[in-house]
Amino acid sequence: MPITLRHNSKLEVSRVEYSGAIGGVDMHEHATFNAANPVWLGFDCISVIHADVDVSGISLVDLDGVFRTHRQLFEPLNLMFMRRSGWVCESPIGQRFLSHWLEKRNVDKSPWADVRQFNTFDAASEWLLLSPDDAVALKSGDGFLDIARFENGAARAFAR
Repeated sequence: MPITLRHNSKLEVSRVEYSGAIGGVDMHEHATFNAANPVWLGFDCISVIHADVDVSGISLVDLDGVFRTHRQLFEPLNLMFMRRSGWVCESPIGQRFLSHWLEKRNVDKSPWADVRQFNTFDAASEWLLLSPDDAVALKSGDGFLDIARFENGAARAFAR
């Protein structure tokens, strides 16, 4: 399951998980889904790059293209709120791509998101002001229901 969007309604937090082989088309499909379903943009989000992520099918040039597309999809939405978007990366190879993305993001900040990377889920939970029990759920993924999955260029949305 390369990219999975999950949501915990109790915490009002979404969680995007990156694992396995991920292609640029998967990243584009995820951004397109968010633009078409802006309800998911109203929640704080933690993105997790798992240790087993395989980004061999993506180049930094591909990532730049996804970044540009991401901006083009979100700017017309004129979001009127600030959301927190945190990242936890468990993969050294994934960190190279995340660092590149965050560097581009920090040069070209959007007015609708505060984006940060954390070394631990505990630090991310503290930033989100979660209780100790809720911090455990954030780390484990318990209570997060699948909303959509993006794999091999195919998007699959789940009923809510």
